[in-house]
Amino acid sequence: MALTLGGVMTSCNDFDDINNNPLTTGGDKIKPYYSLLNSIKGAQMDPYLGERLFVIEWAAAARQDGEDGYGVSIGTKNDEYYGAAFSYNANWMRDAYTCISLIDEPQGTWTAHEKDFYPNLKQMARIWRVQMMAQFVDNFGPAPLNGFQGVNPEFSSEKDVYYWMLAELADAVSNINTEVAPNDDEKKNDPVFAFDAAKWKNYGISLRMRLAMRLSEADPAKAKSEFEAAVAQGSGIKTVDGTAAVQEYDGWSDWSGPMSRSWDIQSMSATMANLTTNFGGTASVDALAKYVKNTNKEEEGKENENRYAEHVKDASTYLGLKFDQHWEPNTDNPTKQFFFDGLPSKVDPRALLYYFLPGDYKNRTQTGYVAYFTNPKAPQVEKLWAKDDQNKTALATVDATYCWNGLTAGYSSDEKATTNGLVSGSDLGGYGYIGTYPALADEYRNSKNKRFFFGPWETYFLLAEAAERGWNVGTTAEAAYYAGIKASFEYNGIEDLYDAYIASEDYNRVGTSVKWSHTTEPTATSMTFKNGYTGAEETVTYEYPKAANTLYAKVAQTPALNDHLTKIITQLYIANTPYLPQENWSNHRRLGLPFWEIPTSTMSITDMKDWTKDSYKSAQSISLFVQRFKYPSSLSSSDAAGYEKAVSFLKGGVDSNLTPLWWAIGGH
Repeated sequence: MALTLGGVMTSCNDFDDINNNPLTTGGDKIKPYYSLLNSIKGAQMDPYLGERLFVIEWAAAARQDGEDGYGVSIGTKNDEYYGAAFSYNANWMRDAYTCISLIDEPQGTWTAHEKDFYPNLKQMARIWRVQMMAQFVDNFGPAPLNGFQGVNPEFSSEKDVYYWMLAELADAVSNINTEVAPNDDEKKNDPVFAFDAAKWKNYGISLRMRLAMRLSEADPAKAKSEFEAAVAQGSGIKTVDGTAAVQEYDGWSDWSGPMSRSWDIQSMSATMANLTTNFGGTASVDALAKYVKNTNKEEEGKENENRYAEHVKDASTYLGLKFDQHWEPNTDNPTKQFFFDGLPSKVDPRALLYYFLPGDYKNRTQTGYVAYFTNPKAPQVEKLWAKDDQNKTALATVDATYCWNGLTAGYSSDEKATTNGLVSGSDLGGYGYIGTYPALADEYRNSKNKRFFFGPWETYFLLAEAAERGWNVGTTAEAAYYAGIKASFEYNGIEDLYDAYIASEDYNRVGTSVKWSHTTEPTATSMTFKNGYTGAEETVTYEYPKAANTLYAKVAQTPALNDHLTKIITQLYIANTPYLPQENWSNHRRLGLPFWEIPTSTMSITDMKDWTKDSYKSAQSISLFVQRFKYPSSLSSSDAAGYEKAVSFLKGGVDSNLTPLWWAIGGH
């Protein structure tokens, strides 16, 4: 599979009725922006790729969802999915290159307007091409800079690719003329910004910040100089209406939402549950009552507080039900073996918008996106069974209605969970977690939303990190941090919860608080729980993760759970959910933040050879977290020389999904 101009996989529909589709208009006069539109449209991902790349690979690798049993967190590889990601991405870059080449080598005579507009269009296409190239290189690693010209390309190192991308963005931004306005036909063929030059310029600036920061550990001097230079070019994306986003449309096309397949359960992960539980000063019932949309017509207009209130439990003092016979303990997840049997008193309010609660069908109507395959109301009451008991003796029965929990990484290789109805279902082989764990909300499944590629919150959090590092960015880290949270709350329509949220000094389950000035490290604390089998209330000393054992300790001057950088990246992680899983994955690869638990298993993990049943007792290692996609077999079979060159740039010359990229921890 060479990255040539042709010969790569195409999406199901090249164009549809949303935009006019001629590659030529009148005679042989080619409109370059149709090629850019093709690239943007394709990058939305048709349902085939959306499911395989966005949901199964990215969202699971980023720990945004519980991976639906595909085993991504334990290193399971899928050559088909990697091949699709490779070839589709090649198409998107090819179309961006085509737009640029049509401007560099024009066919026909340009009008006076086109003479002004097309030079701007070229810069916009260059910015988008970098977005697509960054997506490719952050998936696989070494990439070609001279591809898409009908011949097998020459692969370049990640460092060379990053230097090229940063130079491209700097030059493209400097050459955009914000005084040039598009005509009506041009506007409707740019689903991102309608060719608003000022917005494209800000996008290029923010993207340069993102990619510069990616080099913070591998090439800190370059990261600093590029970031400061980006800031000097302009503000970047700092308003919600400047968000780089594309409208989704229902159906089966490139415009469909990438998370829209109803059979993809997309249950919440333990990582997300730990980060959002007891995080921020907002009462869960307040956020739910005011902001979770009531879409069930029979319940419309009814108050929600009473319905939720009876399920609320104090997350600051209570851990839930403990089932030590039904979850393997060999993970550093601090909430392992606990099931929170209620609604935590405080949850980050954005998470309550991202994920619907088990059984919350009064707010999550039967749209087909809460599917138990043929049954849209999956059961909330499940049993936990005795092992090897032919009579199926129930050791416990749990009602998971409105409960807030996440699936621990590696749960699919946990044999203890096979007799756990909360995970495996009442038939000891189904999907119990469809009805017992929070799952992605309808708003992100029904193809009516806008998929964002860059939001204002990320610009602010990047500025906060840069300022925290002492770089000259014209703001303080604290001011940018709070501006990032505020932008995220504004985007989600919950601005009035902001003040209470940022004042909180409560620790989430991994020892991080929201308030900037509150950097006291958490200490072990006494908490209550109930024995899940007997119902007896007990007390335990809750241990937060050991800061010195975290992956972050490998880059931090002083290992911590609640320092400023941890706060920044935790907020960025939550704000980027659910549409930027690759960015969330990249930040963890770069910094080990926020805290992710290592996988659990009752057996050896074939694709993660360094993992043992005792790994959780020691410091975290990069070999326990997926780092990249292995190149697809189609590349080595179609371009053996190119494949060998690409692999030679990888750390140790090893083409593995556990090989760290150059800019990641352990990759340089």
